[in-house]
Amino acid sequence: MRTVLVVFVASLAMVLAGCGSTIKPDRAAETVTDFVSKNTGFKPTDTKCPSDVEAEVGKKFDCTFTGPDGDYTAHVEVTKVDGDDVLFNIQSKRNQ
Repeated sequence: MRTVLVVFVASLAMVLAGCGSTIKPDRAAETVTDFVSKNTGFKPTDTKCPSDVEAEVGKKFDCTFTGPDGDYTAHVEVTKVDGDDVLFNIQSKRNQ
């Protein structure tokens, strides 16, 4: 078995909720799915990301998906917020 670790910087639009800005979980999941597909050739169909994640630099959250050889976690960190654009650093690896 192999563990895949890939790093990627992705841009994602955020949605404003109440007084603060939060990241749409479905858009984050779409970004992680696209990232995994582009870097591994496998397209997850069950990517899940948390809701109510604030769009601020340094904020970290995990998304999960099933890969061809088990469960994976994508560790996502917000690296830049510019208006409605959020820049992410994504690291994905198979759960042990």
